[in-house]
Amino acid sequence: MGMRVRKVAVAFVALATLQGVSMLAKAGETDAAADWRLLGGGNDQQFHSSAAQIDQGNVGKLGLAWYVNMDAGDGLVGQPLIADGVIYQSGPPGRIYANDLKTGKSLWTFTPQTSYPANSSWTAYWASHVNRGLAMDGDNLYVGAYCNLLAVSRTTHKLVWSVPSCDMTKMQGITGAPRVGGGKVFIGNASGDMGTDRGFLDAFDGKTGKHLWRFYTQPGDPSKPFESEIMAKAAKTWGTNYWKYTQGGTSPWDAITYDDKSNTVYFGTDGPAPWSPKDRAPDAGDELFTDSILAVDATTGEYKWHFQTVQHDGWNLAATMHIMLADLPSADGGSRRVVMTAPKNGFFYVLDAKTGQFISAKNYVPVNWTKGLDPKTGRAIPSDEGNYWDGRTGNVIPLPGDVGAHSWEPMAYDPKNHLVFIPASIVPVSMYPSKDSFGGVAADYYYGFRADAKMKTHGELIAWDPQTQTARWKADRPLPVNGGVLATASGLVFEGTGDGKVQAFAADSGKLLWTYDVGGCVLAAPTVVTVDGTEYLIIASGNGGASGMRGIPRLMNTLRSQGPARLLAFRLGGALRLPIASPAAFPKPSLPKPADELAAARGGLVFSKNSCSACHGLNAVGPGASIIPDLRMMSAGTESAMHQIVIDGAFKQAGMPAFSDMTAQELSDLKVYIESQAWKGYAADQARRHGGASDPVN
Repeated sequence: MGMRVRKVAVAFVALATLQGVSMLAKAGETDAAADWRLLGGGNDQQFHSSAAQIDQGNVGKLGLAWYVNMDAGDGLVGQPLIADGVIYQSGPPGRIYANDLKTGKSLWTFTPQTSYPANSSWTAYWASHVNRGLAMDGDNLYVGAYCNLLAVSRTTHKLVWSVPSCDMTKMQGITGAPRVGGGKVFIGNASGDMGTDRGFLDAFDGKTGKHLWRFYTQPGDPSKPFESEIMAKAAKTWGTNYWKYTQGGTSPWDAITYDDKSNTVYFGTDGPAPWSPKDRAPDAGDELFTDSILAVDATTGEYKWHFQTVQHDGWNLAATMHIMLADLPSADGGSRRVVMTAPKNGFFYVLDAKTGQFISAKNYVPVNWTKGLDPKTGRAIPSDEGNYWDGRTGNVIPLPGDVGAHSWEPMAYDPKNHLVFIPASIVPVSMYPSKDSFGGVAADYYYGFRADAKMKTHGELIAWDPQTQTARWKADRPLPVNGGVLATASGLVFEGTGDGKVQAFAADSGKLLWTYDVGGCVLAAPTVVTVDGTEYLIIASGNGGASGMRGIPRLMNTLRSQGPARLLAFRLGGALRLPIASPAAFPKPSLPKPADELAAARGGLVFSKNSCSACHGLNAVGPGASIIPDLRMMSAGTESAMHQIVIDGAFKQAGMPAFSDMTAQELSDLKVYIESQAWKGYAADQARRHGGASDPVN
């Protein structure tokens, strides 16, 4: 799909005069011109930089200043943080990297000295291969590793403290970046949508690691006392005997925003588990606090308010996506402090930051899971069009699918034009109930790549006016999953793409002004700083596996953008050439081509029900060169040792869980399936190289 920009006419909205900026120490904002110490550039997480040396007139002269290959396996996907001339990044399993800003030279690396408990859960193993960034406050860097929150000194490069947040023996893991504010560190967790362990948000003292408070996101066992009155009230929305149907989920796995002006922490939650409403209490109601934006007191963790984006969710339409704060012009000539977010469900919401009052919302992509929202309350109006669980025959295509219209990748805000830039995804997913599939739901995530698909899979960068709830302009992307966004005071919008490009647009018009091919998937938001009179654009690239999307990699990369893990710096006049290798040939399988198609089909079900795809990729097709092996390239020696690896857990400490319940017959069928996929991959590669048709997902 070629790039094109579509302008959408909107009424002119008068711009209010920008308010003066508070002192940095008071507002907790990063000096974006020199350092970038906080995720998003400040507590409001607007991903806006005051740097203006690179502008619409000269951005075409932007060139590569330096690049370095990173020892990071899948590449790094969290936004680079910068302080005192040093770039800080993190990657699985909680490793921290420090590089010189001017040269890219590696200064030091911190590797956590932890291991997997003997009875670690599947979710804990999966989460250890995911890392979406780190946080910084003073001398400390904070990162999640193996269910622990770590503080590491920037000056000594050593561990300051380590404290447990979640429990690796439960279905829990840390995948998101910690957030800081008011001397505290905030961290959530992921549950893998297993429905076995409750989600919660933790707060720790930044200096000592002392645990300060915990806020659970759904009620616990009703036969025991609830932690608070608000949990008792929430329990009434889950239905009769809800605890026998589900005991967990609703995880706050990413979005956390601290507001220094009100001492409030805002965070988002995941949907309920199991996904299908038929597998939860028959008389369940809203199931609080699933798919919600929550506001709590930063000092005590006490509940302030919540707003639920989806009630009784059956599509995994999480609200754990980026939460942004801003002061929007109000009708009386003043301003109103608001929360802005674009969760998975396809709507962009504007809420009052103090009360959670619904102000407005509008869908920014096509939706069919609801008929619309109540204009006064924002509550979804029910629709059955996406209800795959209601007994209808054939596949159902909910819009958006569970990949979401927008995931964790950050948005950006232009305070001059009052525009929010959304990295949107259009991924039609074909769904139907299946006892042989993980979670009881079978999903074809690559449906939109099919020739007969009614809606094609693609992405969009959308310039959205939060006041009129309309699109100012849109830029199409060939892939649906692309990078976080950064806006600058000079009227530029930067974004990396899944197919390996970094681009700059005019913020007001959407005109494409600059493109650079980095040869690797870019999911991290860019960072811009100015040091010694030179403005640098910092980009991280790789194959995107550290994002947690390795299970469906064709949504986020191509064969050509499965590049090595790299850190790149651009400046005006940069002239360094970047070597980009052609995709390597898929090797001819060393194992014979299997003839037993029934065994291969059975093996595919084993692969699915054990959720092997979460780490090894849908159809056993991973994200590219990775710390996790491509099973299709398995040697005869590895195949002969599969019992020890898969069932006995020989590689547990390397991050591969044991599947002790797998039978000998299932393992045999699994081997046949992997061999079959290897030969399909080889045939597809040969077809590509000789100009024939090929399977786009192999």
